[in-house]
Amino acid sequence: MKPQYQHKVITSFFLWFDNYLLKKGEAYSNKTGTLYYDNDTRLPSSYKAYASPYKQWVTDSSISGSENPIIPTSFNGSGRNDGIIFDFENGRIIETGGNFGTGESITGMFSVKDFNIYLSNETEEDLILENKYVLNSRYNDAPSGVKPYDQMTPAIFINTETIQNIPFAFGGEDQTQMSIKAVVLAENSYELDGVLSIFADSRHENIVMIPFTGYPVTEYGDLKNGVYNYTGLISDYKDAEGELYIEDVVVSKLSDKASNASLGDLKVGFIDFDVYQHRYPRL
Repeated sequence: MKPQYQHKVITSFFLWFDNYLLKKGEAYSNKTGTLYYDNDTRLPSSYKAYASPYKQWVTDSSISGSENPIIPTSFNGSGRNDGIIFDFENGRIIETGGNFGTGESITGMFSVKDFNIYLSNETEEDLILENKYVLNSRYNDAPSGVKPYDQMTPAIFINTETIQNIPFAFGGEDQTQMSIKAVVLAENSYELDGVLSIFADSRHENIVMIPFTGYPVTEYGDLKNGVYNYTGLISDYKDAEGELYIEDVVVSKLSDKASNASLGDLKVGFIDFDVYQHRYPRL
């Protein structure tokens, strides 16, 4: 199946959400650490993975703050030209060229997001009640990397709940109305209140539509062009693809009593976005 309108919506919203949180909240921290060999059986047998104690790493070079995020391009002097894949999604590198042995000590600098961000098709009830998450900070002093496919908290899960076309003007123009929910799992009330405050102020923001093919990350979690800049990406598509419009935002929190009963010490919040776009869906 070729990419459809909803694929474009969720791709665009995800990239905007990630950039907005990093930019408005400086929600990242720079780390210097060791990468540990991890036997990942999902990779080709000739590939070797080396994981950090954190995920996800920052990819967006348009972000700046009191301390700019470090986006790695090499470890132990080896980079993409030497067969290194940077799996930013899983906080690791994948070695494909035979440069490193399984017992080699690999160190470097990278920037870790305060919140991992995931796309999800699960309901908020399932996300809260499943309780299958591990805190990123629990790995701070552990002499090993995080498992590549585990979902780590603090985290935010984004899901498109509803989409509806409403007749708007003669000639077949509709107002497409979408409800997008973000479920926030935070380590403490300070983090939760910060995220909710940032996005409560996002009402009336415009989101440039980015085609599904414009998503900047490969299947291995690396950057397609070796660098990603959200500001530059949206300038390439703004005129051709149009924009989404955030009509309204409502934020709320789950009580500590309810949170503790299902997720232990994690604090839970919700961000409900009403997102609109005027378009001609039948052309």
